[in-house]
Amino acid sequence: MKLKQHRAAPWFMSPPYSLSPGSSGTTAGFTLIELIIVMAIIGLAAGLVGIMIGRGSSSRDLKVFSRDVSTVLRFARNSAVTEKKIYCFVIDREEQAFRLYSENTDYSNVKLVIDRPFPEEMTMTLQDSDDESPHVEFSPRGSSTGGTIEIAHEDGKGYVIRINRITGRIDMEKVS
Repeated sequence: MKLKQHRAAPWFMSPPYSLSPGSSGTTAGFTLIELIIVMAIIGLAAGLVGIMIGRGSSSRDLKVFSRDVSTVLRFARNSAVTEKKIYCFVIDREEQAFRLYSENTDYSNVKLVIDRPFPEEMTMTLQDSDDESPHVEFSPRGSSTGGTIEIAHEDGKGYVIRINRITGRIDMEKVS
């Protein structure tokens, strides 16, 4: 006759309380007040993270807008070379917008390629330009009229985009 060996129940099947003599019969765990305090701390931390993310949005918007302008300028240079046309990037201060035009080398057949407004809290200027509508032209040979475009946010932060007169190369850097 074989005797059965008694095995202990696995941990997930054992009850969370003990009815053995000397135990109080209470369950092990957290009290309601402890859970409420932890939830309040998590809520405060999540709220602070949301505020910190919201603060960075103006600098993020400035960076995205500056990259967009830089991309449009690169597009203008590349298109001027490949299509053998003149591309003209114009800043319209009155309408708070920038535009890109293409035209034949004899300045005929002018077409609007891009027309984009820029945010009201930002300014865009072409240094050393007193024109009513400052502009940069890109020629079919890859050169340009050159210049430096300053993009600034009302909080004082900004970017500078430099356009090389000879090569038409576009460089962007952050300024304080």
